[in-house]
Amino acid sequence: MNQLEEELLRTLHQFPKLRSEFSIPGISRGKLMLMSAAWEISQGDASRGIRVSELVARLEIPASGVSRLLKGLEEDGILKRSLDPKDRRTTLVTFTEEGVDTMRKCIVMVGDMLDSIIAGMGEEKVQALCSLLDELYSLSASVLRAQEKKGFLKRETE
Repeated sequence: MNQLEEELLRTLHQFPKLRSEFSIPGISRGKLMLMSAAWEISQGDASRGIRVSELVARLEIPASGVSRLLKGLEEDGILKRSLDPKDRRTTLVTFTEEGVDTMRKCIVMVGDMLDSIIAGMGEEKVQALCSLLDELYSLSASVLRAQEKKGFLKRETE
């Protein structure tokens, strides 16, 4: 591996480390992702029931994984599940009062963090960084799909 490749790997490996060092007490990364997806789908309307299938589609993870996260969030008092009165075969998810409060706090915290990053780096650098990271992601995904076709890699499932 050459020096540039080593530098790229070192840089990319910093983010998971940072993410694991700081978290919201009691809320795993997976739970936070599900909460964020539910909030986006509901457009901030806590009373709007969200179908589990919508969460599965948005998160692109198996239904069993969504169900496991929902169970934890329900036990934490963040979300609640109920049957859709219009179609009793469908489960709806809604935020509890505690869940709404937690999401609002998360939104403020993330907003403050992003504002600080933009203020520290400047808008032009942040826009350039976003563009470069999007390009890196697309290229990486393309390379990984090619490696998968060659049989070098296998997609992870449950």
